[in-house]
Amino acid sequence: MNFLGLQILWADFGKATAMILGVAFSTLLMAQQAAIFVCLMANSASHITSAEDVDIWIADGRSDYFDDPGALPAGLVDRIRSVDGVAYAAPFLRRGAIVDTSAVIEQAILVGVDGASLLGAPQKMLHGDMTSLRSADTFIVDRRGYNDIWPEQEIEIGRLLEVDGRVLKLTGVADPPSPFISQPLIYVSLATAARLGGDARASFIVARVKDPAAAPAIAAAIEQATGYSAFDSKAFGQRTIDYYLKNTGIPINFFITILLGFIVGAAIVIQTFYLFITENLRHLALFRAMGAESWPLIRMTFVQCALVAAIGYSLGLAAASWFFETVPDKVPAFKGFYLPAEVALKVGAVVFAVAIFSGLVSIRRAIRLDPAIVLRG
Repeated sequence: MNFLGLQILWADFGKATAMILGVAFSTLLMAQQAAIFVCLMANSASHITSAEDVDIWIADGRSDYFDDPGALPAGLVDRIRSVDGVAYAAPFLRRGAIVDTSAVIEQAILVGVDGASLLGAPQKMLHGDMTSLRSADTFIVDRRGYNDIWPEQEIEIGRLLEVDGRVLKLTGVADPPSPFISQPLIYVSLATAARLGGDARASFIVARVKDPAAAPAIAAAIEQATGYSAFDSKAFGQRTIDYYLKNTGIPINFFITILLGFIVGAAIVIQTFYLFITENLRHLALFRAMGAESWPLIRMTFVQCALVAAIGYSLGLAAASWFFETVPDKVPAFKGFYLPAEVALKVGAVVFAVAIFSGLVSIRRAIRLDPAIVLRG
């Protein structure tokens, strides 16, 4: 019976192809948009999660997330270092800055790190060494920021750049994870930051602990000792992601796109499958007249739906995978984006559920069909 059902399916190749393409389009749209959303939210905390040398972030209690830095007093570092379990603590600066070349004046993000420990500095470098920041009036820029400041130019160490009215020398190019805010990242030492215009007070205090497993407990001890908010890296990253989820329109926009992909794909599959079943009522009536019960017909329909869903899902997922394999290498805005396995599995569950539902909706008419229809002209 199942084999006959597959023969009936492929006998109308046009409708079978339409159903497969409907499933593929729905899979592509849902998987692509869901993956972009997941990666975009992860990028909002990329600096926190990529700073593997930082265990605890101390912030002003009024700072809701990483991109909302406060201004902490200089003496706070010594108080934090005195907390039991803290191995080292240092100021960390993050604020806006103006970069000025002969070709462009652009907003950038200034990141100031402790020259002794370099806590919070990017871990991966494309050119140069992060220790070069210890020299006076030097800076390191991220790869994407380099392209923004010097578009379509080869990387050249030693370039000069005016940052907040002071000329600095480029000593390296970093390759950190893509930030949520697409502005150049200018890394300097705190000593260099103090010579620039603008506020040089620490935005956060970053700390390394003796036992990383005890980071949450030590963060609680820091809060109690200082009165400032303290988070281990995982908690601070999640706090930042939660802020963007709750206070921006990003989630609802992606949800609408994903929902539209689901509705369009589901509508195509359900409508096409219903027409397919309707046009094959005589075949189903013949099975009923030969004594076939309802369950074999339902099972046959499930096999047809499962095959359509499997082929369509595979094609859609292949297209989504191709997108994430090729586009991030060519478009800097998508750098580091990928298709999470969890997204692929959840989209697959939705696709197969839609296909089975369309089969149930369509087969109801055949089950209620009078077998005598096969004898009518």
